Amino acid sequence: MTELLQLQELLVTGMNSDSVLCLANAVAWLDPFWDEFTDEDDDYAGDGSLDLALRVVRSSFPTIYVQVIEQLRDGYSWDDIDRFVCCEIEKLGIPLENLEWMGYGIPLPSYGVRLEEPDFYESHADLIPLLAPFGIDATADDDTVDVPEHTHVVGQFIAEDLEQHPDERYRQLSWLMQWLFSCSGNSVIDLDYDTMCEFQPLTWDKDDLEFAIAIIQEADEIMREALKGLAFLQSTPEVFAALDDNVRHIYKVFSKQPKEKRHDKPRVRCIWPSLGTSAD
Repeated sequence: MTELLQLQELLVTGMNSDSVLCLANAVAWLDPFWDEFTDEDDDYAGDGSLDLALRVVRSSFPTIYVQVIEQLRDGYSWDDIDRFVCCEIEKLGIPLENLEWMGYGIPLPSYGVRLEEPDFYESHADLIPLLAPFGIDATADDDTVDVPEHTHVVGQFIAEDLEQHPDERYRQLSWLMQWLFSCSGNSVIDLDYDTMCEFQPLTWDKDDLEFAIAIIQEADEIMREALKGLAFLQSTPEVFAALDDNVRHIYKVFSKQPKEKRHDKPRVRCIWPSLGTSAD
């Protein structure tokens, strides 16, 4: 027994005298899964296991991973860790309900609008008067809301016309139009959930993760500006009247164009009332 203790002491002394072995020992203690996740070629798509979740968190969220290891050492349950990790990742804007979804790539929110869906108007009743000038009657008790031909082209024209307006409030109104008519250039804003599901999801690697966070943050900012534009339109009758006049005028121009050219942008000059600056 004494010889075994002497041998152990000899090994410990030798390891402590070697900086590389000390580092390896620290890594093995601090990261108990270091050896399990060394195979970068593993195909784990669709796997909802604990190993998968820890692998993704370890490679993409090292700060969160350190806290997970601490919680595992402290005896936290997997449900506790699941809630903790999802909460931390959701702070970045990524809608992660539970860790089982990690195997399917980065989940993205979808703010896109389908004007044909009656359910949309049930939760956005305040938009019904706004869309009426475009010929959309969301009050009809039908399975599908009738959206006139070229409505999106007209809405996109209004959005583009207001995009560079010197008055910030009109630019916010442009963001509202870009959201409603899916022309912002941001996929989170422009795509509804069903359409989003048709695309290959982003992976959890560094570049895709940074890209996902960037487009989510941009989408959230667009929605904030769009809601300000909605409030501006609702509180300014003369602007709403101008919107109605401009939309009617654009539709009239469309009706006079040959059918083969009705997908082209109309040559129309929109007129918007000057309201002074926001400070005024």
